[in-house]
Amino acid sequence: MTQKIKNPLAQALGLVFQGMRDKMGGVSSSQIASRLGLAASHYRMIEAGSAILQPFRAIKVVQTFDTIEFVPLCQMLVSLQILDSVKHSISDMRTNAELLAESTPSLAKILKKLDGVFEIIEKQPPSVIARHIESSGLKNELNSFLTTAPVSFTSDQIDNFMAPTYEYPISGQLYSKIGNILQGVAPFYLDTVLQMINNLKDVTPRVTATELAKWEATRKNQFSHIIGIVRDPGVMMDFTTFDYNYLWDESFKKILIIYQNEQAESAISIKQKICKLLRERFESQRMRYERELDTFDEVLSEKLRIESGAGNFECIDDILLYQDMPMNNLWAYVMESGYVVPFIDNATIEPSSADIYGTSLGYDETCQKLIKIRQLCSEVGFGL
Repeated sequence: MTQKIKNPLAQALGLVFQGMRDKMGGVSSSQIASRLGLAASHYRMIEAGSAILQPFRAIKVVQTFDTIEFVPLCQMLVSLQILDSVKHSISDMRTNAELLAESTPSLAKILKKLDGVFEIIEKQPPSVIARHIESSGLKNELNSFLTTAPVSFTSDQIDNFMAPTYEYPISGQLYSKIGNILQGVAPFYLDTVLQMINNLKDVTPRVTATELAKWEATRKNQFSHIIGIVRDPGVMMDFTTFDYNYLWDESFKKILIIYQNEQAESAISIKQKICKLLRERFESQRMRYERELDTFDEVLSEKLRIESGAGNFECIDDILLYQDMPMNNLWAYVMESGYVVPFIDNATIEPSSADIYGTSLGYDETCQKLIKIRQLCSEVGFGL
């Protein structure tokens, strides 16, 4: 009798859903099922990889798991159906996976990782297959795919267009790339686009701490590093507004804080204080942060780095200057694609009646800041 096997892509998607549900803090499978309009038992089968999710539920999935992007989810759900139609034959599944990879290059990395699953799927139970999906990186690759907004450029265009990046702060090809994109656009629409750009130049984005925290929460699967250049490291200890649980995302590598205040405690003491206060915050909501608390010391040791900017005060002053106005903090979010999104603000550790605000830097200023940030990071022995 032929052993009934699970669709390995469905099993991987189920594991991704489980992981996302865990990060939502105590949300049950029954609650997720209700949001998706499914019976609880059917949703549990989806998480177990025993049932597949139909594409018409894509919108509800995006609404339920707010980090999932619509287009890659639709590609994944259709691919699931294609593989599910031939899951009685490992050979046919391999062939269809190869055809899918050729027709949809964005899925190629994920589908390639199925090779190892196909080798063992007939002889091993689902629990072993699940462990292989985790250890081989298939789950992480699928998670990254589902939470990354698709782009319409080739890899070469991406490398050169969305400058500045941390590695290449200045790209002379930006404007020529824009010109190539606008070729063939009707002059009427082109005039509208140019007018919109001119209007945006006169609008300075103002970002409060709460707004920045919301921005972090919706993109926490998309940035790999945060580099903070601050005057006083105490600004890091705002645990009422900012939730540092992105440190536990596997895609996130490190947050580096370089501080200027020479009267501040040692970097070691500052890190110990941050860890103590963050642990207390998590302990106060243990049910929500149980996963983080289980590996708290290990993750904070690996991913949080504090450095004194002693000897580089002039460089820090230059970095924290915004249009001739001294500011107190600059946060550079290095996205997984390499692009950098910087924010600068005048927040302090002291309560003040002053209008505390931040903004995101313009293109030219970002390029200039990145050159100095890379120089400062090099001084403290940090590189991506």
